[in-house]
Amino acid sequence: MESRFGKLVRHWALAFAVAAMGVAGAALAAPISGQGTWETDLEARDINGNPVALNSASAVFFYDTALDITWLADWNYAQTSGFDADGRMSWADAVAWASGLSVGTFSGWRLPTTTDSNNDGCNFSFAGGTDCGYNVDTASSEMAHMYYVTLGNLAYCPPGDATCAGGPQLGYGLTNTAEFDNMQSDFYWSGTEYATDTVLAWGFVTDDGRHGGDFKLTEFLAVAVRPGDVAAAAPEPGSLAIVLAGLVALSAARRRRPR
Repeated sequence: MESRFGKLVRHWALAFAVAAMGVAGAALAAPISGQGTWETDLEARDINGNPVALNSASAVFFYDTALDITWLADWNYAQTSGFDADGRMSWADAVAWASGLSVGTFSGWRLPTTTDSNNDGCNFSFAGGTDCGYNVDTASSEMAHMYYVTLGNLAYCPPGDATCAGGPQLGYGLTNTAEFDNMQSDFYWSGTEYATDTVLAWGFVTDDGRHGGDFKLTEFLAVAVRPGDVAAAAPEPGSLAIVLAGLVALSAARRRRPR
């Protein structure tokens, strides 16, 4: 009987072969108004956590109201910040990069998460509805939710097509990147390891909408997210002034206290 790991390798090899036939899916993308929910579900923040327009040049973070997480606007910040020459890292290095990241005054970053629906690894499907393959259950992956729901992008294989005989789906691939920077048609690491094979970790392929895993030692891209909204974590100027005034008053009271 073929092992679960063997099935994963076979399905993933087939998926890459399918993708190789659809080079058009790797076209450059731009914000597409009306596609996906990004115009209502994303809120832009500047480096200090202040709200700004979605298309503002000062937008550094995007708060995802549907998932209650904040995304870095730059999907290759590891390269842009000078941390890595091209932003490609092994899974362990990507996890360490995200956890040690501090942008502005905000820390607590991580890689996007994945939920293994049965805790048994990849349940591959071309048709969709599982945690692995194309047209996956978007509740299983923060990146899948971003790709399919927030950005409204399509998979190579049409939904419900069990053999992907109807591929490529018209308009598939990373056609919409909203106002994110450096979002590439590539594999992005998830912060979740495989429950069944310790040499594998989950990830998402933005060139054709595949969700699955790869070997941890392979170097891929990474994007960082943070729980909640940075705007909620940033003190308002008025509140900060009150706190500082209180500290000054406390210091003065201590100096006047009789000994």
